Amino acid sequence: ASRDIGSVGVAGSVSFSNGVFTVSGSGGDIWGAADAFRFVYLPVTGNCTITARVLDVQNTDAWAKAGVMIRASLTANAANAFIAVTPGNGVTWQTRSTAGANSGNSAVGGLSAPYWVRLVRSGNTFTGYRSADGVSWTQQGTATITMASTVYVGLALTSHNNSSLCTATFDN
Repeated sequence: ASRDIGSVGVAGSVSFSNGVFTVSGSGGDIWGAADAFRFVYLPVTGNCTITARVLDVQNTDAWAKAGVMIRASLTANAANAFIAVTPGNGVTWQTRSTAGANSGNSAVGGLSAPYWVRLVRSGNTFTGYRSADGVSWTQQGTATITMASTVYVGLALTSHNNSSLCTATFDN
């Protein structure tokens, strides 16, 4: 499934061809107490892992973000864990511990697409990883976030510019 989450200025879209997801979305950000972005997702029950290579993310803003996310719900203020590639600030690990709480992040600069990201859920422990080659992985962050057994797992994209669409491509 795919939909816009939160208040977006321009409706997003997704397509899939030859193993590549092309996602377009606007949205002010995935940050703060509520998010605005495009989400390509499926519901998953229990422990899970999502891995993707961000092939490219358009530079609509240095903080445009394309990555993998696990959310407690499809509301804009949902608790979540997210690891993403940005065009100007490297790879960012972000979490919101409870609905409506402020987000926290840890960014590692100097990294850019194409880059691999992975998010692992084990109970209420969420761990984000990054990799230049999809073989050797570096843990970027971990957090304990209480979520129900069924969560929403997928690809997330925000342009960090609510009046403009950003496009990113993902594979693997």
